[in-house]
Amino acid sequence: MNLRIGAFGRQESAAVVLIAAFFSGCFGIDSGVLYARGNASWIVQIIAVVQALLLFEGTVWVLRVRGGNDLSALIGTSRIKRFLAIPLILALILAAMQPLESFLFTITQYVFTDSKQVTAMLYLAPCLFLLTALGAETLVRTARILLPILLLSVAEALLSGIGEYHLYRIHPIPFGEPLQIFTQAGSAQIRAAAPLIALLCIGEGTQDRMAMRSAGRIGMIAGGLLAATALFALSMTFTYTQLKDMPSPFYRMLVEVRAENPTLRLDRAVLFLWLSGAILSAAFYLYAASVLYAKTFGVRDVRPAALCMSGIAVTLILVLYYDSEITETIREHLYRDAWVLIAVPFPLILLRFKRRKPCAASS
Repeated sequence: MNLRIGAFGRQESAAVVLIAAFFSGCFGIDSGVLYARGNASWIVQIIAVVQALLLFEGTVWVLRVRGGNDLSALIGTSRIKRFLAIPLILALILAAMQPLESFLFTITQYVFTDSKQVTAMLYLAPCLFLLTALGAETLVRTARILLPILLLSVAEALLSGIGEYHLYRIHPIPFGEPLQIFTQAGSAQIRAAAPLIALLCIGEGTQDRMAMRSAGRIGMIAGGLLAATALFALSMTFTYTQLKDMPSPFYRMLVEVRAENPTLRLDRAVLFLWLSGAILSAAFYLYAASVLYAKTFGVRDVRPAALCMSGIAVTLILVLYYDSEITETIREHLYRDAWVLIAVPFPLILLRFKRRKPCAASS
C-alpha cells in the first residue's frame, strides 16, 4: 500500500500536534457560540484539552493491551467498526475546515478587501492539496522547521498587547456557571481531540507506541496551553459582548495594537505566517483522515483519497461562507454539536466485539 507515511521521530510528531492544537484552539472557534454568555474561553480550552488527553491515554492503553500502533489496528476487519470510522473521518474534515474558514474571512476582510472568497481560495487550495498528497513525513518535518518562527510570532503578538490587557473586562465571573463551561468544553472536542486522533491515525510512522504517546502528550499540553493563553489575552483585551460579534478575534487584537502603535507594521506578515500554520494543520487532519479511510476500507493508494478529502473541505468552506439562514444554522451546529462525531463512535471502536462461533451442522 502506498500510504506515504514514512518514518519520523518524537520531536517532529510533537511539533505537528502542537501547531494543530494551537490553531484549532485559537482560530477554529466560533465567537458567537464561545462568547455567548461570558469570557470563560480559556477555561473551556483547558478542560477540553484535559478531556482530549484522557481519551488519547485510554486509546494508547487499549493499543498496548491488544497490540498495534495506530487507530486502524483497533478497527480491524469488523464491518461495524469500519462504518464507525466514517464519523471520525468527518470529524477530521470539520476540524480542518474551521481554521481555514477563519483565515479566509480574515484575508478577504482585512487584506484583499476587494477580492471574493472563491478567488482567495484558489490561492490556498493548491497548497492544501499538495501538502495533503505529499504525506506524513513531509508534514511533520515541515512542522518541525516552522514551529520556532510560529512560536516567536505568537509571543510577539501576545507581548505587544500587554498595555491593553485589563482584568475588569473578564466579566461575568468565569466560574459562575460551571455546567455551561463543561458543556462548552464538550462541544470543543471537535477541535481539541482532532490533533491526537490525527496522530493516532499515522502512528505507524512514529518510532513506537510509547514515542507516539510522549509526542501526543507534549504537543497537546504545549499547544493547548498556548491557545488558552491567547484566549485569556483576548478576554483581557475585549469584553465578551465585543468578542461574540468579532470573527477572527486574535488577529483583530493584533490589528488594534498596530493601530495604537504605528511603528508595529508586522500584522500582515504575521497573518500570512499564521496562514501557513493553519494550512499545515488542515493538511495534517485531512491526510490523517485519508490514511484512516485507506486502511479501514482497503484502498491501496492514499493520494486520491487525500485529494478527495481536501476537495470536500474546500467545497464545504465555500458553500458555508455565503450568508443565509440555512448556512448560519448549519455552521452553528457544526461548531456546537459536531462533538457527537467523536463521542459516539470512539467508545464503540475501543470495545472488542466477540465473534459468534459457527453453529455445528445438525445431523
